[in-house]
Parts: sequence; structure tokens; C-alpha cells
Amino acid sequence: MIVAGGEGDVKESGKGKSPKTPNGNGARSFTFRELAAATRNFREMNLIGEGGFGRVYRGWLESGQIVAVKQLNHDGLQGFQEFIVEVLMLSLLHHPNLVTLIGYCTAGDQRLLVYEYMPMGSLENHLFELEPDQQPLSWSTRMKIAVGAARGLEYLHCVANPPVIYRDLKSANILLDNDFNPKLSDFGLAKLGPVGDNTHVSTRVMGTYGYCAPEYAMSGKLTLKSDIYSFGVVLLELITGRRAIDRSKKPGEQNLVVWSRPYLKDQKKFREMVDPQLHGRYPRHTPSKNNIKQDGSINREGHDSHRSAEKGKGVVERTDDGSDNNKETITPPTPQVITPNLKVFTLQDLKSATRNFRPDTMLGEGGFGRVFKGWIDEKTYAPTKVGSGIAVAVKKSNPDSSQGLEEWRCEVKFLGKFSHRNLVKLIGYCWEERQFLLVYEYMQKGSLEKHLFRKGGEPLSWETRLKIAIGAAQGLAFLHTSEKSVIYRDFKTSNILLDGAYNAKLSDFGLAKLGPENGFSHLTTRVMGTYGYAAPEYVSTGHLYVKSDVYGFGVVLLELLTGRKALDTNRPTGEHSLVDWAKPFMSEKKKLKKIVDPNIEDQYSIKGAMQLAALVLHCLEPDPKSRPCMEEVNEMKEKPKESKSSAKNRPNKGKEEPSSLNRSPLHSTRHSSKAAKPTARSLYE
Repeated sequence: MIVAGGEGDVKESGKGKSPKTPNGNGARSFTFRELAAATRNFREMNLIGEGGFGRVYRGWLESGQIVAVKQLNHDGLQGFQEFIVEVLMLSLLHHPNLVTLIGYCTAGDQRLLVYEYMPMGSLENHLFELEPDQQPLSWSTRMKIAVGAARGLEYLHCVANPPVIYRDLKSANILLDNDFNPKLSDFGLAKLGPVGDNTHVSTRVMGTYGYCAPEYAMSGKLTLKSDIYSFGVVLLELITGRRAIDRSKKPGEQNLVVWSRPYLKDQKKFREMVDPQLHGRYPRHTPSKNNIKQDGSINREGHDSHRSAEKGKGVVERTDDGSDNNKETITPPTPQVITPNLKVFTLQDLKSATRNFRPDTMLGEGGFGRVFKGWIDEKTYAPTKVGSGIAVAVKKSNPDSSQGLEEWRCEVKFLGKFSHRNLVKLIGYCWEERQFLLVYEYMQKGSLEKHLFRKGGEPLSWETRLKIAIGAAQGLAFLHTSEKSVIYRDFKTSNILLDGAYNAKLSDFGLAKLGPENGFSHLTTRVMGTYGYAAPEYVSTGHLYVKSDVYGFGVVLLELLTGRKALDTNRPTGEHSLVDWAKPFMSEKKKLKKIVDPNIEDQYSIKGAMQLAALVLHCLEPDPKSRPCMEEVNEMKEKPKESKSSAKNRPNKGKEEPSSLNRSPLHSTRHSSKAAKPTARSLYE
């Protein structure tokens, strides 16, 4: 029996750790030599596909059986956890419409999967990548494929116990045999459905743009019905012959679902959207829901949704078989990193600095790995005794984590190049024995998240919150206005670190991207960010703007104002998403008072809170073009000021006129010329 652990984990029942090697029933363990022989030493002529995960080769076993051998990149997009999930899932699940896993190999650092060979390739090949001499799929073949894929999905949802959420249904994952019978493949993202509840609230998001259900992309809520949404998108692709996301189309037509909706309600218009390659050879009536149900595609029985609350920091991460179209991101892995400003540490140096990564030196952990406190000499950076020299934070990345080598190199690249008082300082790095580590300045007060949401600490004052907001804004503005603008892509409270004086510094640049040149947005195929903070245009379409960071900044301002998390599944239904819950309260004084953090109720003026709320709404505009740029936000300049409580309690002195944060005003989100304009002075009044 297998049970679901943390996001992306699969554990053996009764054990605390993921198995080192797959132990599924029926899947054979191959040696690397056997698979090298089967593929003629992975000869190029046997290559049948490749992507971010690695390469797929045609091979021949000793029995004469033709197989497909997937060789995963050591540092590719499919990590070891996904490899384990795929082996266990396909070893335990058997259905005519699921691809058969024959075996696997885990020799040394090699990870390979051996599948039955599907001679007709993927549905994606036949819809969008036809060779000149190939015939397009007929209507009857398309419907045959749709019904078969639906039956495979029905098996996962209604027969498997517990049910399985596939999580990546798309045309590229529907493989075809010689008779065009479809089989679902690639189960690395699948999740066991929880029992007795409504939904998963997933903290790690993986799926594909255009296919992801909106509730999953925006809030992390993952249900069996999320797969149904993806199935609907595949049906649209079969009908129209268009891709779910097609960047070659003109604006307004790039997202298939958005473009097609007006055509689906009108039979005359419907004909205009049907794939022209069908040449009119299709039924003039559209199937009803009952027809689809009778065809065995989707059966409502057994489709109770499920939910599991999961701990930890999750990342919005979508990994496609293609590469990111930003040429300025990461080159293929190489042990050389050109960083003249950074110290290259040895692994032994960092073991000594952290007392061999002793548990009592650990500062935190997450999907990326663990962070330890260490001590080094201020001038030579040599390891020293505890309390001698300067304290540092050593991030030891998990080689098989979702962050992986690519994000490690990205962090070295950006923090090795940029220096600013509101960016955390990267001192050096280490890459040795497949271990990759980063050494940062130590931030005594930890993260903003810790001070806002973790119990037991002293609540931040209104004045300190504004100081942190301004510092973070200055760091973000620096990135956006650098010679090649940088899109931070993961602005959130846990990435805002605080020094001993509560000065804010942005950390964790593993997801950062250089801004697009001569254009307004990236259209990225690999999406990473955090639920609740990621801008709606980014999670729904893949369009990444500098203004996407501004949205995240607005969410953090809202957290500072309310003391609530961006996404909190412990709240009542309707209050999980901070942005959705707070917006109705932010335009009126009486309503706004109801949502301001009670820890600061005596420290702010309602006028200041209203001005901050106006700035928040401006940053959260649905249209990125309507959001302010960070230069505009960053025109705030800090001046010293006492809190109201300290001024009030100071003996023999009258109330002083509050100092201000001077900046030019931003327009309110209400675009009327009469709308109030927030000033930084008013935030302090």
C-alpha cells in the first residue's frame, strides 16, 4: 500500500522516508548496461523525443520487444520524487488506456524509465506537428481518442482506490498505438486523492499552461474536477485543431479557452471554429452531456472532491517539456560559474563553519533544502569558532529538489552581479561532490513572514511595517530599473529578510528573470511563483511582466495592513484568499477598520490606512498596465518618526507633528479625476 506524504512525496506505508529505489509490483529493475545495449548505447538514430526532462530512445529488449526508454537529465525538470511517483503509480495502476511501465533503472546517478512503445506518437504530434505526407486525424478518430482518454481518466478517478488526480492531462501526454487507441502517460505529477474531504490545497503547483484549471492555478485548490477542466481543453484542441496556448496567434486568440467560448454557444459560429483540416466532414450536431457520459468518458459517480491541508512554502511551478523562451535565463548546467565578486568555498570550509551542518545550527528548511547558521572570518572568510568573526547563513540545496541546480545557478548569477542595500548579500558559493551551497549574510531578525504570522513574537508596529514596505519597494525598484530590468518573480513575506534594525532585504533569486527586451512581457512555459502572490495574468496565461512583481508587492502591503496570510486555508470558506476577501472592505473607512490588524489598532490614522489601501488596490489592478511602476511607488523617502504611542507616553512633552514619507502621489484605483490620491505623508499621520 502507498500513502501520500507531502506535496510530491510518495512514501511506503509505515516508513518515514521516501524509498531510495522504486519498489512497485510488476516493474522490472534494469541495469544501465542492459538499457545501453537495448538502445545501441543511446544512439542518436534511436532518439524519438526530447525535452526539459531528458531524452526518449527507441530500444529493443533481448526478447525482441520494442520499448521506449526515457533517460532523465541529472539536473532536468523531472526530479527524483517525480521519478519515484511515476514508477509507483504505473506499477500499481493497470488499464488499457494507461501506458504500461515495463521497468526502470537507478544505477548511480542515472534515472531511466522503460515503457511500452507507442508507434503513433502523441496526440500533439498528430494535431499540431504533422509531416507533409501525413493525413490529419478524421473526426471519428478524434472522438475515439477522446473517449479512450476519458476512460483512462475515469479509471483513475472512479476505480483506483484511493482515487488518483492526474494533474497533467494534455495532448502531449496522450500516446497512440497503431490503431490510434490512446493511453495516458507521464504520471510524475500525479497525486493520490485524499479521502473524506473536498479538495487538496496544494502548495506546489505543477501543470501546463492552458490546461490547468483556474481554481488550481490561482489558489492551489486541486480536485478530481481539475482534471476534468484539462479534459475539456483537450476536447477543444480535437475540435479546433488549435493549441491550448499558441503564442503565434494574435492577441485575444492565444488562449484557446478564452477565444473559443463565444463560438461554443451558437451552432452557426461553432462551425467557424472547427478544424479546417476536417473539410466539413463532421456531424452537424454537438454531443450532449449524456452522450459523453454514455461514451464512458466522464462519470459523475465517484467524483467527490477531496482536500488535504499541507504545510510548508509552496511554489507555483509548471514544467513543460519545452524550454523557457527567455534566452537570458540559464544555460545548460556546467560546473563553471563566472562570479568574480563571490568567494568560492570548499565543502570542507562550510562543514567547519556550520559544525558539520549540525541540527542545532539549522535556521530553516523547505523544498529547496536547508539553511544553517555558520561563522567565518570577516576578512579571509575562513571558518571560525562560534561567536568569532561574522555569522552567515548557509543554504544547502537538496540535489533532487524542485529548486535544483538551475535555480542555484540563477541565484549565483543575479546576486553575484547586483549589489543594493535592500538586496541580501551573497558572500559566496560551493559546488562540490554534487552538493551546491550558497553563503549569505546573516539576517538577525529572520523573515517578515515570521514576524507577521508566527505566534509568540512581538507584533510589528505600524511605523516598522511601513519602514519594511519602503525598503522592499526600493529593492524591487532597483531590480526593475537596472540596465537590464530583472523580474523578481517571487515577491512574498518569506523572501523579505530583516536585519537587526528591521531594514528589509529581498532574498531568494532562484526564480528571477531578466526582463524582456523591446516588448511588454515574457510568455514563459515554465511557471514558478507562490500561491496568493502570483499575478493573475501570469498564472493563467504565462505572460510575465515587470508589473507582475507589482501585484506581489500589493499582496505584501495587504498582509502588512491586515496581519493575514495571502492564502490561509484554515480560514472559513470565502476567506482563504486574502485579496478576494479584503477587496470589498478597502474603499470605505468603516469597512476598512474591520480588516486592519488588531495588533496595530492604536498606532495608525484611518486616513493613513485608507491611503495605503488605495495603493494596495492600485497594485492589484487586474490589468498589469494599470498598475504603478515600482519607480513611482519608490518615490517614498523615509524620515525618522516616533510611533504615536511613544510620543503619547513621553513625559513633559507635547505631541509632535509626525514626520512624513515624502513621495509624489499615486493615482487611486478609482480612475476618476476626483479620486483621492494617496500620499506617503498620510500613511504616517
